[in-house]
Amino acid sequence: MGKRYYCDYCDKSFADNPVNRKNHLRGVIHNKMRKLHYDSFRDPGTILAEDETKLPCKRFYNTGSCDYGDGCRFSHMTEEKRQELLKQIEEENKLAERKTQEDMEQKQLTLDDWLAKKCKTVSSVKVEEVPQFSLPQALRNIPNIPPSLLPPKFEDFQNTDPVEWG
Repeated sequence: MGKRYYCDYCDKSFADNPVNRKNHLRGVIHNKMRKLHYDSFRDPGTILAEDETKLPCKRFYNTGSCDYGDGCRFSHMTEEKRQELLKQIEEENKLAERKTQEDMEQKQLTLDDWLAKKCKTVSSVKVEEVPQFSLPQALRNIPNIPPSLLPPKFEDFQNTDPVEWG
């Protein structure tokens, strides 16, 4: 048995050869399923904006269904769905506004605060602020320990430039 191609969008597999794959990828069902997949990731504002440009589907509103489904060029948006999308948009806007306010509060450092932070030197570090390291018991009996395994001393912290991470 030869190789099989599995399409994640359609949940379908078939013999993998160029002709079969080309026919499948150009097929109506595949394109419809791919569109449904990507539409599930669209934001509510885009969905609502696209739907407002369409006219209402008479068949959908009269019978409750449409033969064309999501491929219909008319709108199938119900009032409940529209209200749900508007609510989601409003929540996203509130969240974004809250985030921008928090960012602005963080950015309102004065120039003096910034300069004070940048001008701090390591020489102002007190002995109490530097953690005290000691050699583990297992390494104490080993002669000529490499420098990378020796614990740092207070002097090592005094002679370094300040580094700001992040």
